[in-house]
Amino acid sequence: MRPIDKFTCYNSEKISFDADIFVRYYQPLLGLNGFALYQFLRAFPSQTGRLSELLNQLDYGMNDLETSIDKLSALKLLDIYDDHGHIHFVLYSHLTPEVFLSDPLYKQLLIDKIGQTAVGKLMLSTEVSGKKTSKKFSDVYRVSELQEPETGLSTQTGEQKLDMGAFQIAMQQQGIHYVDETKDILALYALSEKFGLDWYQLFKIAEVTQNVDHSMNTANMSRRLITQNQKQPKLVDFSKAEQALIRTAKSGRPEVLLAQIKKRRFDGHPTQKERQLLARLSRDGVSDEIQNMLIIYFLEIRGYSNISDYIEEQANRWKKDKITSAELAVKWLATYQSKQAEKIKQKGQPKKTTAPVGSQTPEWYEPAYKNETSEDQQAELEKIKRDTLKKMNGGD
Repeated sequence: MRPIDKFTCYNSEKISFDADIFVRYYQPLLGLNGFALYQFLRAFPSQTGRLSELLNQLDYGMNDLETSIDKLSALKLLDIYDDHGHIHFVLYSHLTPEVFLSDPLYKQLLIDKIGQTAVGKLMLSTEVSGKKTSKKFSDVYRVSELQEPETGLSTQTGEQKLDMGAFQIAMQQQGIHYVDETKDILALYALSEKFGLDWYQLFKIAEVTQNVDHSMNTANMSRRLITQNQKQPKLVDFSKAEQALIRTAKSGRPEVLLAQIKKRRFDGHPTQKERQLLARLSRDGVSDEIQNMLIIYFLEIRGYSNISDYIEEQANRWKKDKITSAELAVKWLATYQSKQAEKIKQKGQPKKTTAPVGSQTPEWYEPAYKNETSEDQQAELEKIKRDTLKKMNGGD
C-alpha cells in the first residue's frame, strides 16, 4: 500500500456499533490505532478517498496504518481487496459479547491481553438469570419444509474452526499437559489455521512431539509441520554410508545415541550437563533426528569428547539455514567437509611472493630511449644547475 492509493469503503452505513462492547472486547486486541481506524472508516465523510487522508486524520505513519488494517481483518471487522492500487474496504459489525466469548480463540486472545480475572468478570456480566426456553431449530422447522441443497455443494457455512474441546479431551486421555495454557492454545489455533488441520490431525502432531515430561511442545509441533511440508531429498540420492547415517539419526533417542558413541569412542558416559543440553534443545523445538545429527557432528566428525554449549549455536545455525531433517543435515555436512578440504588444499600451496623493490625492471623503463639534447642545451642546463646550487648554499 502507498499513501497515494485510492480506497473505497463499503457497508459503513449498514453496520451496528456499540462503543461499550467495542472498548471492552475489541480494543485490547486492536490497540488504540486499530480502534481509531475502525471508528474513522465508519464515519468517513465520503465513501472514497486516498490513504494519505487516513494518515493525516489519524496522525500516524504507513506502517501503523497497515498494522491496524491487518488486525481489523484478522478479527473479521473488515475485508480488504486490492484492485491494482485501488483498495476496497468492506466493514462488518462487531460480535455481541455472548458470541465473542463463545469463540474459544477470541476468548483466549482476550485472556492473554487482560487476564483471566478480567475476562471472568466480563462473562459474569453477560449471564442472564432464569430458565432458557428458546426453541431449537428442529423444534420449529420440519425437514420437509426445507429446500434440499444441490448435490455436491457443502452445507457448512463459514470457516472451519479448531474443536478445542475435543483436543483437550484427547490430551487428558493421553496425559499431555500445557506448559503455558494461554500461549499454547494460541499457538495451536495458529498452527491449525496455517496448515489447515482439524483437531485430530493437530493432536497426532502434539502426541509425537511432546516433551519427556508429557508437556506440550508447540515449537516442536511447528518444526515437525514445517518439515512435513518442506521438500526433502530422497534417500536414494545419498551414498550407502550417508543412508546409514540418516537411518541412525531417525531411529533412536538422542540420549541413547550419545551414550552409545561415548561408550564406544571414549569408554565414558554422558554428563549431567550434556543431558541438560539435550533437554534444552528439546524444549526449543529441535527434533530428535536433528539432535542426533548434532551429536554425530560434534563427537564423530569434529572429534569432541563432549557436546558443549557450541551444540546450541550449531542448532541455531541449522535453524536459520532451514535444516529440519537428517537428510538436509547430511547435505550440509557434505558441503562443510568439502569446504574444509578446499581450505586445507589452499594452505598447502606456496604463497605467491612479491619481488623485492629494485629486483625488477620498472614498467616505465624504455631501453630504446635516445638522448637527443644538443650541446648548447646541455650547457644551458648546467648553468641553471650551478645557479640553483649556489642559491641553496647561500651564495649571491
